[in-house]
Amino acid sequence: MTPTPLHCRRPAAARKGVSGFTLIEVMIAIAIAGVTTAGLYGLFTMQSRQLLTQDLQMEMNQNLRFATDMLSRSIRMAGYGTGGYVTGVLGPTNPGNSSQDSLLPVIIPWDANGANGTDALTVVYGDPSLVMDSSSDTIEPCSTTSITFRPTMLDNAAKLAQYQAGDLLICFDYADMRGMETYMWTVTSVNASSGVIAVSDNSGLSDYANVCGSGENLTPVMTCSKANVYTFYIDDDDGDGAGPGSAEHPVLMLDMDMSWPDSTDVPLVDDIEDLQLQYCLAPATGGSVDCTNAANWVDGSAVTASSDANRVWMVRVGLIARSSREEFSDRMPGARPGLANHVGAAAGTDHYYRQVLSTEVSVRNIRYQANL
Repeated sequence: MTPTPLHCRRPAAARKGVSGFTLIEVMIAIAIAGVTTAGLYGLFTMQSRQLLTQDLQMEMNQNLRFATDMLSRSIRMAGYGTGGYVTGVLGPTNPGNSSQDSLLPVIIPWDANGANGTDALTVVYGDPSLVMDSSSDTIEPCSTTSITFRPTMLDNAAKLAQYQAGDLLICFDYADMRGMETYMWTVTSVNASSGVIAVSDNSGLSDYANVCGSGENLTPVMTCSKANVYTFYIDDDDGDGAGPGSAEHPVLMLDMDMSWPDSTDVPLVDDIEDLQLQYCLAPATGGSVDCTNAANWVDGSAVTASSDANRVWMVRVGLIARSSREEFSDRMPGARPGLANHVGAAAGTDHYYRQVLSTEVSVRNIRYQANL
């Protein structure tokens, strides 16, 4: 058999039937890879958006829970260590005015305060961890500038050490023959070793003078504590220089001296857009209270400090939390919903997510006082 010349032989690859990709095959492969990549990218984008939405929803949930907890605790404590009204400093008609001579209710509603239409609330109560009885050995005149305690009794020395100038001292006089009275002074200095807390002279305030006049004395033993006078409000104005809130990031604020808003106020919770409060009132003439009846719930404008503040049985707290950023890819535009007597915003104004939370809180100390 004659061998085939070398120049006539086919390559080994050709002899085995192996060949390259055609142009059509390459284009089909690229198209399949493109569709697969696009699908994977779409899935990644969708999951990323869902994760972002979940983060924003969780953030709003946390903000609502914390804000509700802060408000609920303070409302439940309102009136602790008082008889429902307080005489002395910090009357409500003209906050921050030292010459103010109005009674200070333990709950003060501020309905639709400011241009933003949100409500505010002031609560007054004594700190339960700092309760002390004043000394029975010292009889103070109504014009006193000091209240004396026994530093050697129980843990009074440690409690006295918690006071400093500028704090508020609240004393409940449950033995006054004219009825239970509550007084509040501004602390000017503290001597923890002697048990003497120096306070402002309240004798020039007419509400105080009406219950503890010139020539009269305070009851020797009063139950006293550091007073908390807290006002909760929404700050969404970044042009007033008073707080961190802005239209883009409203903040729930805490004021502790009834001079709000000012630079000393404390930011509590970010991105709380609205605070609305309603009140269930006990009948003015006595009788049972039915907070299941919607007719017994009123807005803050119907609660007057002079006659209704000690009738507040329950407080309904409504909050709107807003996401910390807009979601422009969301096809559904957002708008602030209406809450209580605050009407909602026009539809389609922004792309924020929002959540609403409402809870009802019993004002237990006022209930207790009403049953005394």
